[in-house]
Amino acid sequence: MSLIEIEINKLRSRAYQVVQQLHQQLALLDENVRLQKWSRLVEIEKLRAQGLEGDMRLDRRCARILALHQPVANDLRFILAVMRMHYYVEEISERLVTIGLRLARYAPLISSEKLQSLPLALLVERVKRLLEICLDAFFRADTERSKRIDEEDNAVDEAYEACMELIKRSIMPYISHKEATIWIEIALVVKALEKVADYAIDIADASIYYAEGVFYWHRFARRLSAQSEEKN
Repeated sequence: MSLIEIEINKLRSRAYQVVQQLHQQLALLDENVRLQKWSRLVEIEKLRAQGLEGDMRLDRRCARILALHQPVANDLRFILAVMRMHYYVEEISERLVTIGLRLARYAPLISSEKLQSLPLALLVERVKRLLEICLDAFFRADTERSKRIDEEDNAVDEAYEACMELIKRSIMPYISHKEATIWIEIALVVKALEKVADYAIDIADASIYYAEGVFYWHRFARRLSAQSEEKN
């Protein structure tokens, strides 16, 4: 095995460790939203803090390989894809912290009746599934799976719209400033979860770039597909 192959394998291992830290955050969010154990969601911030050292090591390893080993072709694409994926993973991780802190503070203030009607747990579950599929496809270099995520993405959109519809209905009548603040914070949580789903799709795009060497953009591909359907 050549030196560059050894370095690439180490990079792959390091990237996988960083992603496992994110999986722990996702699992913690999913479990405690389902069980409505809101106070436990603050632990997401602790998991994020524990993962910062791994983030720095991954960045350093990418820089080391680029600076010392002159990777080309497939190896270079993999490094660039890892750097791109890592950016999205960091963004997702930070948003999960914010989501956890907001829910820990504001979700207990919502009536149990409203909480039962709010499909937040469903949204979290669907975002988690989409992200896990995209990350798995990244490490498997499974471009076909990366391209076939419309069903999961649509499921996220449906849950997102259902959450936002209930929030809008909740703030339409006259309510107190305190209650309005609570619902605004929950709306921000829902919007942040939608953004996590967007980043998951970006990871899928990075996976396709690594495996095929082409820039694939799901949003652009869908736009072309919609235009084609309109013409037909």
